[in-house]
Amino acid sequence: MSSAPADRPLDWRALVPADLDIIYALHRAAIGEAIRPEVVKPESRDFFAGILDGRGQMQGVFDAGELVAYGVLQRDLPAYDDPRPHIGAPADASVAKLAGASVASAYRGRGLQRALIAARVGLARPGDILFATSAPANPASWINLLAEGFAIRALVPYYGGHLRYLMVRDGSSIVPEATRLVLPDDSGQQMALLADGWWGTAARHGDEGAAILYVSGQRGT
Repeated sequence: MSSAPADRPLDWRALVPADLDIIYALHRAAIGEAIRPEVVKPESRDFFAGILDGRGQMQGVFDAGELVAYGVLQRDLPAYDDPRPHIGAPADASVAKLAGASVASAYRGRGLQRALIAARVGLARPGDILFATSAPANPASWINLLAEGFAIRALVPYYGGHLRYLMVRDGSSIVPEATRLVLPDDSGQQMALLADGWWGTAARHGDEGAAILYVSGQRGT
């Protein structure tokens, strides 16, 4: 797959069941042969078929008719994916998950991952709690989610025990009274801060790479 000229517009549309083959092919190509579940959760063909059959929605990005990126918004969630117990939300609160995105290698660096986050936020229903999970070792994911208004609210084992940030966008905010910068590989300090009610709200870049700005303070809406 060759990259399109940067000034050539790409086409966006909702994906449908007839797109299943190209979606799964892009997913497999994007995660590569050496699957690292501690970084990216591999999905089955049946997962995408279920989303397209009504369990959620998918947005696709095309170049000259070729699928080059997609994003998943999932509404019908398995029990293990329920974020509400981790964030103190009511059991009947409406939730939707940004359940993964893939961008073809030739199209990376063009802001498509962040644009797909924004597109799926735009699909939210009033009152939805939007959430995503992101591996600490996958900064491209959590940096873009932070930039689109998601906050790290928990660090919990998912998908076979691999640690994931639980990142939430629910209309609430926090007025910082104290801040702390933490590297993503310091899981112990992050868990302690999160247990005390701190949120991870922004990415910062320094000599040691990307770090996360944690804040504590008064909550607002």
